[in-house]
Amino acid sequence: MEEQEGEQICKQEETESQSQPKTEKEVEPESEKKVEPEPETQVNPEPEKQAEPEPEKRVEPETQAEPEPDKWAEPEPETQVEPEPETQVEPEPETQAEPEPETQVEPEPETQAEPEPETQVEPEPEKRVEPETQVEPEPEKQAEAEQGLEKNVEPVMLSEPVQAEQTVETTLNQEPEKQTKQDTEKAEPETVKEEQQPEQALEATTAPVVTPGSLSFALLADESTKSALQSSRTLLILMGLPGSGKSLLASNISGLYKDLCTVISADEHGVKPESDAASADGHKALDAAVVACCTSGKAVVVVDDTNHTHGRLVRLGQLAEEHRYFCLFLEPRTEWRRDVEKLAGQTQRGLDKSQIQNMKGSMEEVSLPLYFGWFLEYTFQDKLEVMAKDFLKTLGTLEVFKKHIRDFSGEGEEETNLEQYFQHKGPLHCTTKYCNYGKAKGAKEYAEKESVRQQYGSMTELAIGALFITPRTMGVRVLLTQDQLQLWPDDAEEKADAGPEAELPPGSRAHITLGCAEGIKPVQTGPDLLEILQLQKQGQEGEKVQDLENGPLTYYGNGIWVLSFTEPLLAPALFSSYYKKKKEEDVKKKKQKCTIL
Repeated sequence: MEEQEGEQICKQEETESQSQPKTEKEVEPESEKKVEPEPETQVNPEPEKQAEPEPEKRVEPETQAEPEPDKWAEPEPETQVEPEPETQVEPEPETQAEPEPETQVEPEPETQAEPEPETQVEPEPEKRVEPETQVEPEPEKQAEAEQGLEKNVEPVMLSEPVQAEQTVETTLNQEPEKQTKQDTEKAEPETVKEEQQPEQALEATTAPVVTPGSLSFALLADESTKSALQSSRTLLILMGLPGSGKSLLASNISGLYKDLCTVISADEHGVKPESDAASADGHKALDAAVVACCTSGKAVVVVDDTNHTHGRLVRLGQLAEEHRYFCLFLEPRTEWRRDVEKLAGQTQRGLDKSQIQNMKGSMEEVSLPLYFGWFLEYTFQDKLEVMAKDFLKTLGTLEVFKKHIRDFSGEGEEETNLEQYFQHKGPLHCTTKYCNYGKAKGAKEYAEKESVRQQYGSMTELAIGALFITPRTMGVRVLLTQDQLQLWPDDAEEKADAGPEAELPPGSRAHITLGCAEGIKPVQTGPDLLEILQLQKQGQEGEKVQDLENGPLTYYGNGIWVLSFTEPLLAPALFSSYYKKKKEEDVKKKKQKCTIL
């Protein structure tokens, strides 16, 4: 019996000794199969973290965290670490060796939770929630990092696990730094935005809202006007109290005409609008800048100043005339342009209400011009003046004119020089409304007409139908269109010396004065034209002298000669206004009035 029992024990020992190598042979190929197809699932930090006393905690966030050590635990006995298979492989060799390959072969590449390397660095499991939410937006960065790891680990395979672990650790350390840098970079623009928001809010509260139409002028809206001004020369004189919107208007004009435009700012030349005496040098510098721009031939020159005094408006108008520029006076049409309370808050000059109030008084005195009218382009002015001189020369040589020479000369004089007889100063224009700076009847009502506001600053063409002379004046008749008649006053023909049977249609008085006899004012040209039209309407055909180059010449008696054009002449003209130097008598009256007050 004892021998039989001994033989059984020996057989059991032999079977146990044989069973041990069999398990190793069975497990080793399984481990090799796991490693070869899945190099991407080499989560290197996990072997180190298996030494932690609480391996079961890793099962809570993700059940696939423990099988992975088995993959790396079994090949490690082949290289260097022998105690690890004794401590880690024996507890779970048979339970997880065979089922895990089926569950992890395919899902591992998809379930490579990049957040795990960061969350497992910390021993406390509850801290994994925060990194997972923060790292989720950056899968691409970690994928690139792991792809770099895969490239480094593949040639090393299992022979250098320590180096792979170090690479993962450095990558994990760099990832939080990148994230903190990105967080700071994101935070910086937000801080800048927060700093800019108060400034923008302040600007929104201080900057006035420009109401629709407040900056609408023909030179900004009308296409034909814009095209005409680009090919001509115009001096735009802005006028208005501080804070009324002049600089905004200047910016709009400059933005439209671009390189053709130059803006001359009073602020840049030391002008102080609240004090004329302190601005003397500044005005000289500003005027010099205007002269320089006009001399260079700039198409559009803008003077950005208050120009709230009569003297400044006249001076700038003279500069425009000297350099043969159109002259246009523009005041912003903002609702607050005369509101002292709002202007004091809008202006950046630091002026108080009393200073603005004083300037407002001067501004109201020049808010209306001497007159409104169409001003001819200077190139056409030259053409018309040459035509008028040629006509006078021709007329002086005619025998029929010599018979009536006494209409122009005194008794006993046989000859007269018609070119010297008629004199003219100032730009050629067709007056629509004489305002006398607001003193004339109906001046304010005319300036507030919608048609006047809309067409102010617009370019048009005036049709000239005839040239006439009388012993008092020389001028041309203007044939107005229906659109142009909208700018014509209703009472313009009331002063005609004729009965009801000789009533003339609106616009009959429209004319351009070319010259006046000595001691005669230009205003006399209008009544002279109405007298001619009344004679024609009454049926007086006059004496037809002869046909000249431009049409037939007729004599109506009393020194009235009319050259009717075969075809009307088209004259480019700008609808604008005019300021003239006041007479000394008017200045003295004003000073006396101020002294009495």
